[in-house]
Amino acid sequence: MRNEKGRRSGPAAPVVGLTGGIAAGKSTVSERLAALGAHVIDADRVGHRVLRSGGEAHAAVVAAFGTEILDEAGEIVRARLGRRAFGNPERLAELNRLTHPPMAVRMRREIEEVRARPSPPPFIVLDAAVLFEAGWEALCDEVWTVSTAPERALERLVARNRLTREAARARIDAQLGNPEREARAARVIRNDGTLDTLAAVVDALAAKMLGCGGAAALVGLRLPR
Repeated sequence: MRNEKGRRSGPAAPVVGLTGGIAAGKSTVSERLAALGAHVIDADRVGHRVLRSGGEAHAAVVAAFGTEILDEAGEIVRARLGRRAFGNPERLAELNRLTHPPMAVRMRREIEEVRARPSPPPFIVLDAAVLFEAGWEALCDEVWTVSTAPERALERLVARNRLTREAARARIDAQLGNPEREARAARVIRNDGTLDTLAAVVDALAAKMLGCGGAAALVGLRLPR
């Protein structure tokens, strides 16, 4: 149930949707929230599961994109699938149409299972780069987005993925921009400083969300430095 402010009422662990552009630092924030005791649902891993042989989207994706995307064992080779889908908006939309709904079903089920545990975590994180594009914010109590300056993201992406600046910029431009994500998110985490600064911001947000006196109260343990 949700109250008049849009939050679920009752003791259920709240769900934080975590999103952000490529090379913004979303994975670092996700890892920090896991260290604070959160149960993290990684949308990328869920996507892998629905595409595996026997997964909910496997047969439909093979039918739509051809058996050439399969390896000898009948598993989808994501690189081959990516070459057919990415760079073609219509084909990418088709892939999303086939994979996003079963992914949402899996994520909703996992949220329910985690909340039903005898000792549930203080909160759940749904880590998804395409959270808004897929409509998965409907699964969340509030959404946080990680933002960094486009030039900083470009530098990180070039260094991390060994891309040309042109290729890196194309990947950044293919996603939602920072202004749109920030306008739709409840919280914006700026990642233009040090890792220690980022960790402190995340700790404070988590503590504030749960009404704790301090971040350490989330897990009752010493936090990683």
